[in-house]
Amino acid sequence: MPAITREEVAHLARLSRLALPPDELDTLATQLDEILAAVAKVQEATEGNPDVPATSHVMPLTNVYRPDEAHPGLDRDAALAEAPAVEDDRFRVPRILGEEA
Repeated sequence: MPAITREEVAHLARLSRLALPPDELDTLATQLDEILAAVAKVQEATEGNPDVPATSHVMPLTNVYRPDEAHPGLDRDAALAEAPAVEDDRFRVPRILGEEA
């Protein structure tokens, strides 16, 4: 008898918005039970064993990004000097939503 029942699989399917045929519920219950048994075995082997460090990933992860460095940006006048149109010290762009200003 699997620890996961047919009704629990049907409930999970409803929550996941999956339409499962009735004949698949028993098969999935057995498969999910086997998966949980495998996870329990791994947990038994690692629980309370100081030689097995807790990890969230099998492979060590390293940050591949460079460190952030602050650099001076363009000042307002230099940025606006390259704009095709300027109005009130801002970029002037065409209206696209038809809203009143």
